[in-house]
Amino acid sequence: MRRNDAPFNGKQFILNKNTGEIHDLDRESPLCCIDKIDTDNIFACDTYAEAVLFASVLGITRNGCAHCIPEHHRD
Repeated sequence: MRRNDAPFNGKQFILNKNTGEIHDLDRESPLCCIDKIDTDNIFACDTYAEAVLFASVLGITRNGCAHCIPEHHRD
């Protein structure tokens, strides 16, 4: 579910900068636990590719969430 408040700003994808996990808010599951992510660790963006690029720039190992982006999840 997209959120319009900061730091989500209506964007579809978020990167948890602490864990490297990328979530698709349009496909969010309660198992994603989005509300438990510290807002300082959230980078919101429009595309999955943008989240991947930002993670790369920061040197963060990224992973798609097993619940909302299983096609990009790596064990």
